Amino acid sequence: MPPKGAGKGLSKKAAITAFAVTDNGLALAGRLSSIHPDLVVIGPDDIKHGGLKAAVKEAFSSSKALFFIGATGIAVRVVAPHLKGKHLDPAVVVMDDGGRFVISLLSGHLGGANELARELAAVYGAEPVITTATDAAGLACAEDISKAFSLVIQDPKKIKRVNSAILKGAAVLVIDADRARLAAIRERFKGAGPFRFRGGYPASGEFGAVIMITPFEASNVPAAIKDRTLIMRPKEFVLGIGCGMGVSAKEVRLAVDAALEKTGVSLLSIRSVATIDIKGSEPGLLRFASKMGLDINCFSAPELDRIRPPSGRSKIVYGRTGTGSVCESAALISAGVKRIWLRKQKTGRVAVALARAPFTS
Repeated sequence: MPPKGAGKGLSKKAAITAFAVTDNGLALAGRLSSIHPDLVVIGPDDIKHGGLKAAVKEAFSSSKALFFIGATGIAVRVVAPHLKGKHLDPAVVVMDDGGRFVISLLSGHLGGANELARELAAVYGAEPVITTATDAAGLACAEDISKAFSLVIQDPKKIKRVNSAILKGAAVLVIDADRARLAAIRERFKGAGPFRFRGGYPASGEFGAVIMITPFEASNVPAAIKDRTLIMRPKEFVLGIGCGMGVSAKEVRLAVDAALEKTGVSLLSIRSVATIDIKGSEPGLLRFASKMGLDINCFSAPELDRIRPPSGRSKIVYGRTGTGSVCESAALISAGVKRIWLRKQKTGRVAVALARAPFTS
């Protein structure tokens, strides 16, 4: 199964889909084309022939945001059957047919609806309507930190506990052992809420909730505060993968799981896959990456051969690929580092290595 967690803001999937139920709404939607060239507009004729429900169902899986121009009630009724969760649903924004108000209706923080509502309001000279509690109070929320630093929220159900503490003014610890990232978070969010920034758990002190930023599964959260600790995963590890021809996605997953278990790295902290270009179209590797939502970075044999792999060069691998190392060299190049985190580990027909990319602001 793909990792369960909240990603950062609007997804990369496809266009913003605008639904205009009237001719006037269609004209308003047309004004966005120059700003959003990937905009898809469903107009009155499309709705008449294909049906609004069917169009919304398609857009929910293919679009990063849905923009309704018309009555809020219509939008609520057609999106309701497709709701899954705040970390999964696309942004839903509604504007009245007169272009006076733009309402952030759904997925305000994680989906980016609040941001989109403000952007659209500026385009139309309308009033943005944002009703999320932390925004109304002028405070940052857990999702803001997640989005700003590309952190994956492991258990979205705990967001409410953290944001409730923020609204009450109770201290919220933001813990991150990466000092550079912690400093950047402090600079961005200091004064935006009752945040306290630490490299680890303090020996004592009163606080309402904790945001723990770590790529490791064994995060040692004290049992007494586990229920009020929200874990965020930084996407900072690169999977270097070498594999045999015709390898299956299942074989790749088993090898990756073995590597992650050995290092304690969370699957949610994997940012990409790196390999040699001749494996970039390997069906099993492609299916694995697609299922996990990971990009594949491919490098040529000469590029890989310029790296001195920690485990040494293999004559067998060289004979098959033109380079003495695939997984280690690809991981190091993709992560932009010289130190490997996990040396080549072979499981069946798949070799896996891990490299950790440094935080950059």
